[in-house]
Amino acid sequence: MLSRKLRLLATLATALAVQTSGAFAMEKVKVATTFLGLWDTSQPQFCKDRGEFEKAGLDVEISNTRGGSENVQSVVAGGMDIGYSPGVNSVLAGYVQGAGIRIVSAQFTGQAGAFFYVLADSPIKSVDDLNGKTVAFSRPGGAMEGLVLAFKEERNLDLKPVATGAMNATHTMVMTGQIDVGYSVVPALLDAVNKGEIRILFESSEVESRSNLTDRVNIASIDFLEKRRDVATKFFEVLDGCIDWAYANIDETAKMYADLNKIDLELAKQAVKFYSRDKLNFGPVKGFDESMELAVRDGFLKEPLPQAKVDELMDIIYETKPQ
Repeated sequence: MLSRKLRLLATLATALAVQTSGAFAMEKVKVATTFLGLWDTSQPQFCKDRGEFEKAGLDVEISNTRGGSENVQSVVAGGMDIGYSPGVNSVLAGYVQGAGIRIVSAQFTGQAGAFFYVLADSPIKSVDDLNGKTVAFSRPGGAMEGLVLAFKEERNLDLKPVATGAMNATHTMVMTGQIDVGYSVVPALLDAVNKGEIRILFESSEVESRSNLTDRVNIASIDFLEKRRDVATKFFEVLDGCIDWAYANIDETAKMYADLNKIDLELAKQAVKFYSRDKLNFGPVKGFDESMELAVRDGFLKEPLPQAKVDELMDIIYETKPQ
């Protein structure tokens, strides 16, 4: 009799263990970010490091890309579920080529923290000296390329945009005279500016046509949305809460930011001031019609998408609540 009771208890314990295991099963989410180390694009990593995804039952795997088309491609062919912060141009270009992606939220409106620089002793003293000069951007289809092209159009400049890849490689090219004007996004190279080694020629905030447009969005694969839409929504809900926490506890997150970039804490705090919370949010995608016109002008689209295609591409699953 005792043996039967023990077997029954063991069976019940096993069943309970299976049920408990199932109740706490973690949902895997693969996320491709752009340029880990920037304040806005590092938020998924900060959220993971604080354990907030895990608390919500999400096992988030984060991979870093160099932005633009590489981010979109990581979702299309690289097995990533979510692409965090690719430029609108690259998303449009991928979509018209048949990429199985959807825009699920805005990521950043306007451009913050980006600046374009020259050597301290460069003969280029102002933007009026840019005709015939080479100006760097990261990768084709990225937000930085759109920024350079918009600035060229606004100022009627005959500058030459050049894809130079990562910021450190770009800096080397400027220092060695391979390119005239480099690009950076804070905190990168702020120390060099403060030391007088390089000069800021113009900032992203000076590109007026881009200040109220959503230049960067978040995307997800169609397969992920069809099969695990609730998980995708939970990811952004948790991340949005983490971003709220980051701004409410800026001293602590600035330290995380400083540690990630291996920079001085005060330099990190200086960089964070470039990013306002109202710009970094998962709200509606602003100025999409104008963004399509710019994409046509810059060669990413042959013509604007018809409304039916815009409606298909847009599948907004979460929006930041008003502050």
